[in-house]
Amino acid sequence: MSPQWWFDGVCLVGRFGFLRTGCWLLVHGHEAAVLEMPPPGWGEPTPAEAVAHALAGSPVRVTHLLCTHAHADHFAPDTFHALRAAFPDATPHLHIGFRRRLGRDSGARFFDREVELRVGGEPLHLVHAPKHSGTDTMVIFRGTACTGDWELGMLRSVHDWAGWGVATDHKLESIARMERWPAEKNYHIHRVYSVHANDRRDGVNFPALMAATRSDG
Repeated sequence: MSPQWWFDGVCLVGRFGFLRTGCWLLVHGHEAAVLEMPPPGWGEPTPAEAVAHALAGSPVRVTHLLCTHAHADHFAPDTFHALRAAFPDATPHLHIGFRRRLGRDSGARFFDREVELRVGGEPLHLVHAPKHSGTDTMVIFRGTACTGDWELGMLRSVHDWAGWGVATDHKLESIARMERWPAEKNYHIHRVYSVHANDRRDGVNFPALMAATRSDG
């Protein structure tokens, strides 16, 4: 698999596993964050191997390990530990809901509502916004938001019927939070992409996109 640059500083390393979940590099200067920790499919390289190959010969070093949510096709403990071994100086930053999957001695730093990191001096924001899952994290970097598995333009989620989806009032709270977020932070989000690499939008009005996600039309 060959890395693909989607936006400035946003690189798709590859897609992994049965559901083809993307693993990404967020790069600025000589630093990078790895976004998503999916399990590899049969016969595939691991995400850790693919990231190491993508960075081979580069001065860029991995400083953060991130994940949009704790569903099994996005977060595999084996991938987490392989990335920790491959990039021992990188710090995992995960929503506190991941703690149940990892325990207390994982070396991860857990956040609740929001945290701001830096990649090569560039702000990187992690915002807890449950809609598709209880651990949903919007990842905002260089004017671009990774929306994880959010279904944009609709309130419903694909697995609401299963009884373990996010409650409607919590979805609406998350949508309202993300609708307000750019103005509160004086930050312009003008591009979005899904973590599965099946949705890519440039020139978006982010607050309007969030408003359009309040209902199912």
